[in-house]
Order: sequence, then C-alpha cells, then structure tokens
Amino acid sequence: MLKERTLAGVLSLLCAFVTPIAVNAEVAANGNDPILAIERDFREGKLTLDEKVMLQIKAIKKPEELPQKYQLFDLATGKTASRSVTMVLKEIIVHWEQLSLETQQAYLEAFTRWPTDCTYDSPGGFFKLHYDTTGENQVPADDDDFSGVPDFVEKCAAYCDTSYDVHMAWGFLEPPSDGGLGGDSAFDVYFQDMGYYGYAQPEGHGPEPWNDYYSYLVLNNEFLGFPPNDDPEGDQYGAAKVTVAHEFHHCTQFAYDLDEGIWFMELDATCWEDIIFDYSNDNYNYLNSFFYYPEKSLMENSFHAYSCFIWGLYLAQQFDTSLLVAIWEGARYDSVFNTLSDTLLARYGWTQDSAFAEFATWNYCTSNRDDGQHHEEALYYPLVTVGRTHLSYPVNLQTSPTSPAGYGSCYVQFFPQSYTGILHLTFNGDNSREWAAYLIKSTENNVHQFEKLVLDSLTYFTEVDIFEFESYYRITLVAANVSEFSNGAFFSYSAKILQPYACSSVVLTTDSAVYSGGTRGFEYQVFNTSPLNDVFDVSFWDDLGWISPDTIDKAIPAGGDTTFSIPVEPPQGTPLGTMSNLYFKVRSLGDTTTADSQTVVAETRLQQGDCDFSGSINVGDITYLVDYLFYQGPAPIPVPEAGDSDCHGEINVVDLTLLVDYLFTGGNGPPCNPY
Repeated sequence: MLKERTLAGVLSLLCAFVTPIAVNAEVAANGNDPILAIERDFREGKLTLDEKVMLQIKAIKKPEELPQKYQLFDLATGKTASRSVTMVLKEIIVHWEQLSLETQQAYLEAFTRWPTDCTYDSPGGFFKLHYDTTGENQVPADDDDFSGVPDFVEKCAAYCDTSYDVHMAWGFLEPPSDGGLGGDSAFDVYFQDMGYYGYAQPEGHGPEPWNDYYSYLVLNNEFLGFPPNDDPEGDQYGAAKVTVAHEFHHCTQFAYDLDEGIWFMELDATCWEDIIFDYSNDNYNYLNSFFYYPEKSLMENSFHAYSCFIWGLYLAQQFDTSLLVAIWEGARYDSVFNTLSDTLLARYGWTQDSAFAEFATWNYCTSNRDDGQHHEEALYYPLVTVGRTHLSYPVNLQTSPTSPAGYGSCYVQFFPQSYTGILHLTFNGDNSREWAAYLIKSTENNVHQFEKLVLDSLTYFTEVDIFEFESYYRITLVAANVSEFSNGAFFSYSAKILQPYACSSVVLTTDSAVYSGGTRGFEYQVFNTSPLNDVFDVSFWDDLGWISPDTIDKAIPAGGDTTFSIPVEPPQGTPLGTMSNLYFKVRSLGDTTTADSQTVVAETRLQQGDCDFSGSINVGDITYLVDYLFYQGPAPIPVPEAGDSDCHGEINVVDLTLLVDYLFTGGNGPPCNPY
C-alpha cells in the first residue's frame, strides 16, 4: 500500500541534517499532460487563445490528432495523473466571448452529449449513468452478480451515491438540474475512453441569480493505468472513487459560482476526495509538488493546486469541516478568498494570514518529524524541503535560500552542534510584502515547541534570543509571505551565539551602623556581567520595616553597572543595639532565572552629639546641652555619653564648643561617630 511505501521511505531518512533531494517532482508528475504543455505555450505567447482552445479540445477528445510535441500521454498507459480537464472547460466558458465563432462551434460539437448503449439509475436515485458495452467507450463487461449491469458501472453508481450523500450531509447545494437533457431529471454521468481520470462538464446557466451552472460528469471508462493508491478494492476502483468525489465536488462548486480561482477549486475538490474516501489516498501522488516546493504560492493556478489539498484538510481539522461549506455559501456573492477571511474572523477570531502561517508550521511536522499533534496523516506525508541548514556560527546577514510567493513559505534550520549559550536570531522580511514567522524549537527530531515571532508592522524586522541553545536538538525558522497572490520575495536573517545573561551585586556600605530616628543610605551596586544589554529589577526590604519595600527597573548596558542608595530609617526611639536584616536583590528581565542577592545587618548605634535622641545633630542639641551644663537640665539621652561630642569621656563646655563649630562654622563633627 502507498502508506507503507511512504513510511518505508521516511524511515530511511535517518539523518535529520539532510534536506530531501528531489528530482523535479512536479515535472515528473504532470509532464505527460498535453493540456498543461499547451497552457505553458499559451502563457509564453506561442499560441493564441483560439489555438490553445482548439488544441485542448483535441487533447481531451482526439489526442491522436495533436501535434507531435503535445503527444505526451504516458507511452505505456496512455494516461496522465493530471485532472486538468474540468478547469479547461470552465475557463473556455468564462472566456467564451473572446473566442472565434469557429472555435466556439468546435467546442460545442466536441462536448455535445452522446447517445450510449445503456443507462443505469444509481440505487440512491439521484444519478443516471450512461454507458456503452461496445465500441471505444465500452466499460469492463464483468458482471459477477449476474444483474445484467456491469459491476464497474454498479460500483461507480455506488461511489456517486456516497459522494452525493456526504455532500448533502454537510449542507452543500445540489448541482442545478439540467432540465432533463439526459432523458429525465437525474444527474447524468457518462463514460469516455480518454487519457484523463474524468471531468465535470459545465453546460449552462442555472436558475439562481448568482453565477451557478448545471453540469454533468464524464468518467474514464476503465480507470486502468493511473498511479497507484491505497484503496482496499485496488487501484482501479480507488481511482474511480476519488474521481467521482473530485469531479462531483466540482459540479457542486458550479452550484455556487463557476468562476472562482482554479487554485482553490482544485485544492478544494482534491481535499474532498480525502474526506469522502479517506482510505484511498490517491491524492498522496500529488504531495511531492507541495512539500518539495514550499515557496510556491497556494494560489498558483497550476498542477501545484492538487497538492495544496492539505490546506483544506488543515482548515477542516484546525477549525471545522463546515468551514469548507461556508466558503462556498459566501462565494455566491464574493470570492472564496474573501469569504474564507471573513468566516475565519467572524467564527474563530483568526485572520487567514495567521492561519496560513500556522499551517506552514504544521507542514514541517511530517514524516519522521511527525509529533502526532498536527496533520492527522502527517506520518505518511513527505518531509518539507528545508532551504538551508546551519551548523556553525556566526551566520552573517544573508538572504533567504528561496523567495516565497504569496502564501508560500521557507524553512531554515539551526543545529547547536557543540555551541553553548544563547542563539540570537534576526529576521527581516522584504518591506514590499507582508510576513509572518515562527520558530520551531525541537528538543528531539519529532518533539517540538512553537513560538510565533512578533514582527515590526512596517519593517517586518524582529530579533529573538533562544536561551540554552545547547538544550535543543534543532531550531527552525519558518517564514511565510502572507501577501496573497503576490510574486516571490526574499527575507534576510542572521544568527550568532551569545553568552547567557548574567549579573552580580555588592553592598558598598561596609559597616552596619544606623541612628535611631535618622536616615542612612546603604549603597548597593549592580553589575551587568553579560555581553547583552539588559533591564534589571532591583528590590529591597528588611525585617523591621526600616526600609520601604520597593522594586526599581533599571536598564544597564552590557558590562555596565549602577549604584543605588537605599534609605534605611529606624524609627525615633528605637533602642540602641537593635538589629534588622537588610535584603537586596537584582534580577535580569532578559532571563528571569538570572539573579543575585545580598543580605547585611543594620544595628542602631549611639550618635554622640545627638543629645535629645532625635536621630540628627542640630540646634536643638546645643540648647539641650546648655540646659544640662548650666541650668541643671536632664542628662543627654538615651545615655549621658550622647553629650560627649568630642569623645573625651566627659561632658563639658568643650563638647558644646564642638557642636557650635560643627553646625555654624564648618568644623568637624563628633570624631567617634561611625558615620
């Protein structure tokens, strides 16, 4: 089975450093489709519109008449994996007025309904299947149940009923009636011998005031020779199932608006293959186009659109499958892109840009990087191409390895190897585009953490630090161009290793003395010892309330320092010898686990000369001492020694003289005070 083959392939990718090396998967997958080759020549100016359409008609109906350069169907099978026919027919109708009368007539003749040998009504009653048992369009004749109807037709009818039932259960509109063009009111299905899986034929305007169209289905008449799938009934019926689901969904789309973008109509139809017949996995055949070329736009109108079906699956899984219905409900009056944007915002509060950016991270977590938290079938999806991998540092400023188009992405990996410290990354998106960016921090190959980067709204610049880089297995930068429908643009980035945030501190006040009722500033010096600029919060408090608790934020440059003076104020009257523990702490805001702290003791000491025990020496102390010496006033407090200003062991006029000189003539203060 395909899942087994894919899983075996991913298990062989044992080295996570290796970016998947792909052949041009898209060329390999669609290079044998003449319609796409014709379209390329038209876009390059080699064909006129009429020439293009005439060649496309031949590719669908008479490929043997194509010029040799367009004889591209697989030589062995005569088939192609492309499902391009429906969109060709849709575009012909959209541009009908630009075609010549000759081209219009050729189209009408080629795509007129044709008579068949037999018809069969599906068991559910909604479909009429028109088939031949002879001729070029004959279906396989096996009739194991002897019902008179080929088993192949019965099975295709059952697949039609299943597709219809799922669509109705989800609330889609029925395809408009064709008014009985196939013989009655049933929805018509035809079988044709062709190199394509099948197609939905838009035939005419429906009854509604919006741009609806009635249609019919055309299926391959045998479904042999197409790429393998996982269906339990085999490749033939797996191809039939997904074709019915895909093309009937196109008919359902036509009930809302014929003229929506090819990119969405195809990814949406391929998505519903998966929803209706999940186990077939035929759409896995397209995935390389998406995962090998993530820089391609989700909105690219090419073969790439089929592989983008996982965008639809992401929307259904992350939000709700009903979102895929609401898109078409709104498409009757606006584009599917605008409707999706409006619905995401109204229902879930998401922008479509933010959803795509997250989607880009999901796409990284596939194959052996699957963590079981993202795409349901991620284990079986290919590894997305990583544009560049870095193993050594610094990484000087450089442009991105690819230029993602609108709703495209790019991945850059950083492995720590033997480096330790902080990985400092910068990102700068081209200012002509809008950007979103994520970091995927992987601790193991399939264990991830996700961080959405905050970009400047004008310059799309940011820088970010990843601490303990050595603790990660890998860091991946995911960049998404979220300017829808835009051409590719570059971003730039750089990376370097920084040593971690660090700090230290010291209390510069070396003695513990404080005065009761006084204020003393304790000097606390903080050092930023790291090579990074940082902001620190500095906090301080004590046991007895002598410090008013506070926290101060202070920016300190790398290698710089700042000194804080913290006031310590014991209340007036605090007894001598009272002690309180003082606490000082600094913490880095760049890394809140980085901090330093100091603890010292403050003790109330005697301040000689402070005769009234007020906490300071002032005129009141002179008055107090005069009263004590000459008028039998009270002795100095809290102990008489407070009046011994000159520290000679006795209280006399000399002490009074010292205080007068100190306070009025600039003399020295008491010599034995601690400060």
